[in-house]
Amino acid sequence: MGARNYLYAILTVSVLVGTVDLMWLPYSTVRFSPLNWPDIRAVALCICLAGLASWLVTWRMRGDSSRIGQFVRKASDFLGNLVLAAAAFVPLLICTTVLMHLASATGRPLADPMLASIDERIGFDWLWFLSVTNNKLIAPVLIVAYHALGPQVPFVILLNMARNRTDKMLEFIALLAVSSVFSEVMLVFLPAGGAYAYLKPAAEQFNHFTAHAGMWHYETLMALRSGEPFDLIMTKSKGMVTFPSYHTALGIMIIYALRDCRWLMWPISGLNALMIIATLPEGGHHLIDVIAGAMVGVASIVAVRMIGAYERKRADRPEKIGGGTVTLR
Repeated sequence: MGARNYLYAILTVSVLVGTVDLMWLPYSTVRFSPLNWPDIRAVALCICLAGLASWLVTWRMRGDSSRIGQFVRKASDFLGNLVLAAAAFVPLLICTTVLMHLASATGRPLADPMLASIDERIGFDWLWFLSVTNNKLIAPVLIVAYHALGPQVPFVILLNMARNRTDKMLEFIALLAVSSVFSEVMLVFLPAGGAYAYLKPAAEQFNHFTAHAGMWHYETLMALRSGEPFDLIMTKSKGMVTFPSYHTALGIMIIYALRDCRWLMWPISGLNALMIIATLPEGGHHLIDVIAGAMVGVASIVAVRMIGAYERKRADRPEKIGGGTVTLR
């Protein structure tokens, strides 16, 4: 029941976000570029062909108990899981990326003055923290940790495919779906440019970090906020969410997703703890961004656990089928 619930949740989020996109696009300066359609068609064709190949192999190898037959079936199962993951994730990615750009194309004042003032009230000096971490020993470690997050997403999905844990694979994609909704709702009301854009440190103050630390998105953000037409090309899109810190939310969710692999969870936990620290000097986040990102990560985990547990009691209750009793899972 859990895997089915996760899939329904992913599809529901994709449909709802896609509906919002379709209703918002005619009134926005953002245009979904026609250049996206050849790529979308190519991906859709690959998914369909891979799904057909998996089904044909499974059908052809049914009843084959040989070692080769078992190996081929496992490979076919892996391909089938890959198809399922892609079919669930790709529409979600497209819909949430469009919404992120629509929400960023606004004249609403940036929230950075308020976010920086919250940091001050809780006693955090962002420029001081930048000066502490900007040295040739600490900065490279934080850079590696920060940019190591991206490969972890496909890694978690592929790991669960290899383990044939479709439920865990869909649970993780459901976490991505729910957290994206939380983050983008906050983006609608609190757009922000980030600490580098607001505090404007001199280049020598972050010379041990990457040249465009915390500012990769800024040119695109300003183009979206300019009021001029903007062509959204999916392959060139950048993350626009600075409040909350989605890196923080994702790092926490990845640790949770690896909870069944303790030998892997602990080193990833250490790496992602460093990554969360790096979101400040390398990612250019205010401290309150990181706190909000942690809240999004935890809230998404709680929500997805509730989704997975829905109707579990009924599913676990023994049912009589024919003359015997079985437990539905």
